[in-house]
Amino acid sequence: MNHLPHVPVIGITWGRVSPELLSLAPVDIILGSDVFFDPKDFEDILTTVYFLLEKNPRAQFWTTYQVRSADWSIEALLYKWKLKSIHIPLHSFSADKEHLASSPLPSRHTIEMMIISLA
Repeated sequence: MNHLPHVPVIGITWGRVSPELLSLAPVDIILGSDVFFDPKDFEDILTTVYFLLEKNPRAQFWTTYQVRSADWSIEALLYKWKLKSIHIPLHSFSADKEHLASSPLPSRHTIEMMIISLA
């Protein structure tokens, strides 16, 4: 895919450490698209991210998400799991358009990007 050899892609059940996760080779970047969808899953997501970052201390978790409620936040969970996040403005890489890659998203939705790493 995209002429990148040896890019591992595995399915994850948030909050569970599978044999595939245990045997995953070292990684630099973990990608997650719109994973912060439901607040009841936020801690399971960050638990899994923490596990992966502990195994790969220099790695980063890059994620985008749609803002669904101004009341939802992961700040306390980042602190709890000793993680930090950096907000990446979409305009910094020309992704703040109404239509991207022939998709109507983000359209009128608010899309955010952040990079999470160990604190």
